[in-house]
Amino acid sequence: MRDFSQKQSPSNVVAALSSLARHPAQTFFYSWNWKAALLSASLRAPLFLLATLRHGLRAISIAVLVEAIYSAFMSGCFGAFVQKMRNARPLWASALLIVAVLPALLLWFDYLLHLYTGMPNLKGGMWAAATLCVLSSLFNWYLMKHGNLLVGKSGRPFVSDLKRMPRMVFDFLALIPRYCYRLLRSSSLRLQA
Repeated sequence: MRDFSQKQSPSNVVAALSSLARHPAQTFFYSWNWKAALLSASLRAPLFLLATLRHGLRAISIAVLVEAIYSAFMSGCFGAFVQKMRNARPLWASALLIVAVLPALLLWFDYLLHLYTGMPNLKGGMWAAATLCVLSSLFNWYLMKHGNLLVGKSGRPFVSDLKRMPRMVFDFLALIPRYCYRLLRSSSLRLQA
């Protein structure tokens, strides 16, 4: 099995952003990440269904349709951005852009769109979307750093990505416990020495 995580060498965040600014169509149109778009729409639309459940079929239909279309379009663009930035350094700058800045901007536009459509229980829907957005941003970044959900030359078939998904979810959830274990182990080794 090929190791896709080594396909893209680390780049500088400023250089990657500069490349995005100079060639936005190349990143956001030709590299639009349909895998991220499909997964996002299928996860986020049900949140808005639940948020509007008590407000009738019309409110449900509008909220779900608006969210499905918006999240599919924007998540495809966001996926292209994450794929471009997945190995950019410094890590803190990549993390700030991928987990905070861009998701906050996209959520703000999402909020304005649902506000415009008059969605009832907007606060509940947006809190659920914000929570999912932060978690999915981290998870997408983790997946793409390990060669999953990539499109274009770096990508593999979507079915292959889906087959690897349970293992990737487990590894992602185990990151913090493994880090804490390594930290405790190294500190105990230093104390013994």
